[in-house]
Amino acid sequence: MEAVDHFSQVSSFGRSASLLVMILAASFALTALHSLQEWKGEGGPLWRNFGAIVGVKIPDPLGFAVFTAGLTLILWALALIGIAGWPHGIAPAFALGALIGARVSDTLISHVLLYALGYRPNPGLSSTPLYIIGALFLIVAFRAGLAADWASARCGIIVGAGLFVVVLPVLWLLQSLIPGWRRERWQRGQPMPEWVTTEP
Repeated sequence: MEAVDHFSQVSSFGRSASLLVMILAASFALTALHSLQEWKGEGGPLWRNFGAIVGVKIPDPLGFAVFTAGLTLILWALALIGIAGWPHGIAPAFALGALIGARVSDTLISHVLLYALGYRPNPGLSSTPLYIIGALFLIVAFRAGLAADWASARCGIIVGAGLFVVVLPVLWLLQSLIPGWRRERWQRGQPMPEWVTTEP
């Protein structure tokens, strides 16, 4: 079985189909939990929260497609490629690095930093400790796969982290380019603007 062979090469667990399935399922579940919190948690959905920071109203269908469904599918795909080596032929070290970089950057940039700056509530914040634990687990358990192609892993970390670094600049650009989406900005330490919760 190619997935088990891959798992034995990149992880420290050997040829264990059951551990492969458990680790992959745990990664999927962690991503789903975090995405659900960002969508339905206090202060959510996250795209309205982020939009308020820069003063832009993202249409809900677009916000859901990008911030909830799209991001969840991307992180699931990275886990599938990095942990199970499927589909074959895509750099697993890059995928593992990107998953690690995304988990850490999402935690620090999207949640901890914004919360510390006074943008509260922050949906998804409560599950970020699990994200950090998950990233540390990947670093330790999959060090063989990361070390085997460190150049790809490093590129993956940069790309995964960069996804979350560019979110607010991209949203700021949107409010500059699409005047009809502009709204009152959320002031640090103040409640969210009324339009965040009242506009359909």
